[in-house]
Amino acid sequence: MNTSIMSPVAGSIIPKDPADETVGFLCFRLGDEEFGVDLNLVRQIVSPPPVTKVPRTRSYFMGVVSIRGGVVTLVDFRQLLGLDPAEITRNSRILLFDGEDEQFGLLVDSVTLVRRVAISAFEENPTLEENPATQKVVGVVRPDATTQITIIDLAEIMNEALR
Repeated sequence: MNTSIMSPVAGSIIPKDPADETVGFLCFRLGDEEFGVDLNLVRQIVSPPPVTKVPRTRSYFMGVVSIRGGVVTLVDFRQLLGLDPAEITRNSRILLFDGEDEQFGLLVDSVTLVRRVAISAFEENPTLEENPATQKVVGVVRPDATTQITIIDLAEIMNEALR
């Protein structure tokens, strides 16, 4: 199994095993854009159950959901990236992750697929402006001529969401 880590110095995903020349990403859509996160950090993908709202929380906290008998904090991934709030549809999915103290879920519009991408195809993210969304972007990959996947720094998302 390929185990990746986020390099705090380089700001990119680097395989622990230098002989491994590919990195795995779970890809999903938010609006018209495709994003990816380190596949090794995703614990489970589920359809959204009913959400229980929690009053007086930040706008990106949608509430809590019950998944297999456990309570999971649900975060609107769109709002964390500075997009319009999410609407739950039949294609929506929750990506479950383990935080420091609890499991939480990020709501995405849809999950597309798992991609293994050559490290040579990875382009680091240029900082173009002071925008909270671009600060969470590690870079982009272009697996083919028509596809661009924006790779998100999940550790940064987790830190922000759980502050």
